[in-house]
Amino acid sequence: MLTSRQASFVEELLTGASQATAYKSNYSTINMSPKTIWEASSRLSKHPKVVARLDQLRAEKEAEERMLRLSYGDFVINELQKLALNAKSDRVRIKALELLGKTVGLFQSC
Repeated sequence: MLTSRQASFVEELLTGASQATAYKSNYSTINMSPKTIWEASSRLSKHPKVVARLDQLRAEKEAEERMLRLSYGDFVINELQKLALNAKSDRVRIKALELLGKTVGLFQSC
């Protein structure tokens, strides 16, 4: 189990903060030199519990993003299918069919 400071450190890393910035946000660094802060943040980022939690949260975030991409992909394909079947314009129907074909690799050159 992580301490609250370690957990907050991990959360800041996930948002894109540097190790030093995340460390300074969560620990007292008043009398620390930049080099000491960098070293302490580096050590903390290698702590086994911190590494494990960071890996876990990154995997969860990746899974969420993958599901979102699949959801949007389904939506786009459904809309293209509707256009291919129901559009009044031949040009729109052909373009929708072309895009659907590309999604399944029909028009790849050998």
